[in-house]
Amino acid sequence: MRGSPPPQTRAAIREWDRKTIEEIGVPGIVLMENAGSGAARLIEEILGPSAEGEPVRILCGPGNNGGDGFVVARHLHARGIPVEVLLVPRAGHAPDSDSGVNLAILSRLRVPIDRDRLPAPGVFPDGVIVDALFGSGLSRPLTSPYDAWVRASRDSGRPVIALDIPSGLDADTGLILGDAVTARHTITFAAAKLGFYREEGPRLCGQVHVVDVGIPREVWEG
Repeated sequence: MRGSPPPQTRAAIREWDRKTIEEIGVPGIVLMENAGSGAARLIEEILGPSAEGEPVRILCGPGNNGGDGFVVARHLHARGIPVEVLLVPRAGHAPDSDSGVNLAILSRLRVPIDRDRLPAPGVFPDGVIVDALFGSGLSRPLTSPYDAWVRASRDSGRPVIALDIPSGLDADTGLILGDAVTARHTITFAAAKLGFYREEGPRLCGQVHVVDVGIPREVWEG
């Protein structure tokens, strides 16, 4: 979009979300839908001619980043792209939350959802991995079982596309929070994050794409 916002801190992004939802009145689930649908379009472009045959495995974590992954899965499925959701253990999505609503919708479709297991050798034999474990709000080191899934994705040698930020990368400092995903592409939402260009950020993010999720200009210009 014309005049896109410059890179932001996690606090700025959190405040944009708050103002958009609480003061402007855009429901959070609309922002999630915009994020996931925009990311799905980009993933299809990244996959190119292999889109209809290359399996996409989406690692979904416990919060809104996991919810973004559910929306991505639904849109890829609608496009005829084979997709599987790996719902990481301890990933909680309350039924009345934005992510919980999207998980319930996805559960009614013919999309495999694998729940409550730890990664086994060969869990990613082919295809592309989408990292939707944690978004830019993460500020503490990754713990089990999330760090195990990060290692499994890296050890697989499969290409990884991160949603919002590679899980385990600090959005402000670019430092690694215990362990972190190494992505070939990062599809981030609303604006790039400062940590993408600091310390380990350039190595972990790969090519960065920004998706407009519908934050009003009055919010981010203000």
